[in-house]
Amino acid sequence: MQAQASSGLWELLIWIVTGSGLLGLPPGDRDLALLKSVPPQTVLYFEWAARGDGAAGATGVDGFAADPEIRQFFELFNVGLTKLEADNHGHNEDDETGTLDRLRPLFPQLAKLISAHAGCFFAGFEPPPPNNANLPTWLRMLAGVHGGLILSSGDDTERLWQKLNQSLESIPDFKFNETSLTQSIPIAIPGYTLVVHREGQRIIFALGDGTLARILDGLSGRPPGLDTNPTFRKSLERVNVPRIGTMGWVDGKGLVSSITAALGPVGFLVRPILTMTGADAIDHIVQVSGVDHGEMIQRTFLATGGRTDGVMVLVAGSPIQAQQLAHVPDDADLVLATSVSLSRIFQESRRLLQSVQPLSVRVFDEAVKQLESELELKIVEDVLPAFGDVVVAFDSPSAGGLIATSLVVSLEVRDGKKAASVFERLMKLVDQSLSAEHSEMEYGETVSLRHQSFLDHSIFYVNTSGASFPGRISITPTFCLSEKHLLFAVHPQAMKAQLRHMQSKRPGFDQQASRKVSIPAGETLTYAYLNGPRASNLVGSILPYLGHVFLNRLEEEGVSMDSFSLPSAAALSPYFGDSTAVVTRQKDGLLIEARNAPPVLVGLTLLSLYRDWNASEFELLDAFRKRNVDGAQQAQLGPAENVVVPAVAEKKDNEAAKEKAKANPPLERKLAPLLLKALVPDGMQQLIPDSALKKLEEGPSPAAIQRREEARRLREERRQKRLGPPR
Repeated sequence: MQAQASSGLWELLIWIVTGSGLLGLPPGDRDLALLKSVPPQTVLYFEWAARGDGAAGATGVDGFAADPEIRQFFELFNVGLTKLEADNHGHNEDDETGTLDRLRPLFPQLAKLISAHAGCFFAGFEPPPPNNANLPTWLRMLAGVHGGLILSSGDDTERLWQKLNQSLESIPDFKFNETSLTQSIPIAIPGYTLVVHREGQRIIFALGDGTLARILDGLSGRPPGLDTNPTFRKSLERVNVPRIGTMGWVDGKGLVSSITAALGPVGFLVRPILTMTGADAIDHIVQVSGVDHGEMIQRTFLATGGRTDGVMVLVAGSPIQAQQLAHVPDDADLVLATSVSLSRIFQESRRLLQSVQPLSVRVFDEAVKQLESELELKIVEDVLPAFGDVVVAFDSPSAGGLIATSLVVSLEVRDGKKAASVFERLMKLVDQSLSAEHSEMEYGETVSLRHQSFLDHSIFYVNTSGASFPGRISITPTFCLSEKHLLFAVHPQAMKAQLRHMQSKRPGFDQQASRKVSIPAGETLTYAYLNGPRASNLVGSILPYLGHVFLNRLEEEGVSMDSFSLPSAAALSPYFGDSTAVVTRQKDGLLIEARNAPPVLVGLTLLSLYRDWNASEFELLDAFRKRNVDGAQQAQLGPAENVVVPAVAEKKDNEAAKEKAKANPPLERKLAPLLLKALVPDGMQQLIPDSALKKLEEGPSPAAIQRREEARRLREERRQKRLGPPR
């Protein structure tokens, strides 16, 4: 059986792997005419450069792309893609699979061809034609959209043109006219046009009446383009890099104005909500990624006018100072610090709810009262003043860590007395929760909260003992309150190492924070550092053992590659320095800068590993549970001596419990309809049917749950069918 590529994620991953410097490959040449081909008032624009080849012996990403092993990997990958496409040729229309499924193997090669050359995507709005005035609101809004995709395909134009039209055959009623350079693509919006056009060494998709003519005119340079927009040009200067790989632009103000205008009367309801929530604070966003002296750089600027109200309260934290990293060991290989003002978020959340509808704030206050009742503390008076804004996560080799194996998270303490009260109450709640719900888990494990004294501190940790299912990698959540920090660690050993460091008065990371990360002007809200050589060595050492996960993922999709194709550590570690990221708050917005993102192979391997690891863990859990149950049934084990097993009574109790749960749904389901109505403006509440609110409160019916389970079973059968019989 031929393996078929699955939709969505697979095509995206292929795009990234073969793509134009999006995640770890150097950019080539840009098509400078693209910026001129779109109108100045364009609200969405994304451009990418051609895929570069790198340079043998160069540093950074250029040397990485030209390394013999990396080249060999992509050559083998391309062979697999070509074979996948060839194997799926010859499927006739009577095949039981759909047209789209038969054409899906074309998509990876399409992505490879598209990303090999420069291109852009754009979208904008224009007033809908008068004859569309009677259309439904959503159709009227769509009718106002115009946009396009421009591909500078170079010498691959003919090949790409044929493959595009071949893939468009999956669209009903599409007819390829071999004598025309413009093909019409049927769409469901009345009076609207979508065409694909071939113009010299470019291929253009155009949506909307007159869009194709505007693009062709813009490519000639006659009408003004986006490059003449003064706001765009000014913001681009703040984020520019010498060699641009990608460029993005979002005109937030224009987008909001166009959408609300297209919505008609409904737009008058939307705009006040955007203003109250602060969502209209984002005037525009500009993003650029590229390479400077072999170093990958990505910069993004969000123009907010310096506002910190509404949703922008998330960036209202106090600036991070170097001394707030003094408790982090100076040899840390991972440091992530962020500043979030919990008190401001609390206050702004309540203000927003109150401004939207008074009922909302009553629901909010009731939830706060319930939380305060559980904590036996006041949120505003006791909890929020106890702690500061800065949260730091870090890992240190001196604590036995390797990137994140001894991870510690700290929250700065502002009021020691109040922090001690909060910590004491939290530990009691954790203890009560574990005792009530998880004292004995499904697989015979027992879980309890324990504490030990160490260096004049009390360390609390969640201890698990007893039988465990095979293959499990678990952490031991550990907590401690010091004089200046509330600490969390993934296991007690990391906590003890951190307390020893703090007592030793050894140098901290604050003394070299500014040397490790290039910090732009402004107030630092997020600081991230990853030791590049150490991370590369780690990936290179585990890739031969865990890389098969990535290869298995490819093989499931029909691209066969064996373990030899994986690059060695020598092809990874020499080219990449430290990975860093920083967010700074400036007077008119936010500047985000990231350098040396991990190479694409690392990212894809870790993604595949994470997905498979989660899936296998659930499978192991289920298999272990079934094995225990089946084993007990096969052995026909009776009750232990002097123990009565009330089987019938238990069944009745379970049925009674189910009926009780149905009659008395959980608190979150009771609150859900209330919250929904509270958050919806009065003028739109009548649009929500009572039946929908009732279903929301009651939850899914047994029949719905059964349908979901049946759909899950069918998906699993299709997945097993794609994999084929074991070899």
